[in-house]
Amino acid sequence: MLFINNFSADAALLYCAVKTVKGDTKLWRIALTALLGAVLGTGYAVFRLYYVLPEPIDLLIKYAVAAMLPFFAASFKKKKTYVLCSLAFVGYMFAFAGMLTALFARFSAGGEGEIEYTAQTLPSGILVLGAVAFAFLSVRLVRFLSGRRKVLSLTCRCVLFFRGKKTEAKGFADTGNRLTTKDGRPVAVADRALALRLLSDGLFTENTACEKVCVGTVNGRSEINVFTIEKMEIYCGDRVNIIENAAIGISREKLGEYDVILPCSFAEEITKSRGVG
Repeated sequence: MLFINNFSADAALLYCAVKTVKGDTKLWRIALTALLGAVLGTGYAVFRLYYVLPEPIDLLIKYAVAAMLPFFAASFKKKKTYVLCSLAFVGYMFAFAGMLTALFARFSAGGEGEIEYTAQTLPSGILVLGAVAFAFLSVRLVRFLSGRRKVLSLTCRCVLFFRGKKTEAKGFADTGNRLTTKDGRPVAVADRALALRLLSDGLFTENTACEKVCVGTVNGRSEINVFTIEKMEIYCGDRVNIIENAAIGISREKLGEYDVILPCSFAEEITKSRGVG
């Protein structure tokens, strides 16, 4: 229990200290350093059962180990950053010790306090680790929800019209889509299945104009076929943006959960209409 207590507290406080100085927080490195701290802490506690050291030497050993652990927990480009990390680590030790004392101290009627750093037999180190893990996961969750909200804010319902046929699609306004035709019209990239449903009646006829546009991807440069449809309606809440003679490119790959990737000019309009920063 002493080993688990030391490991949990060291891991949590080292993580907080490294994050405080904006260091490179690699969890495996922090875990190994906490393991070292737990071995030293438990070993020293067993040593103290058989040997008594003068109080100044005892304090020196404890704080020397505390100052040393952050050195292994992260890489530091400047000595100043390492010193600040060590100070932060010791500061968090004092802060959590004070908090646990305030929460779990028991005082007798005579005024003497019996301090127990446990809640329902749970070691204090695990309490600290649980608190830091909760904060860590909360930050990750907030970032995920924030990013998801931004994605949803750029998702809209689209209706495409071509030769009397209309097809509904789920569109995503991508600020990175800067494709244009030769005459400067922005190109919306459609999933192949959607394009076949919409253009099937005139896709292979000679009177259906087609233009090839170069596209840069992670796999290199390629060309996509771009067709002109009568219009495309983009719904943003109660507002409807109508694009006449819209240029639609057929994607060579599936677009995932979206049917149409709208160009950046459309994305800016949707962002403004929805008030998303």
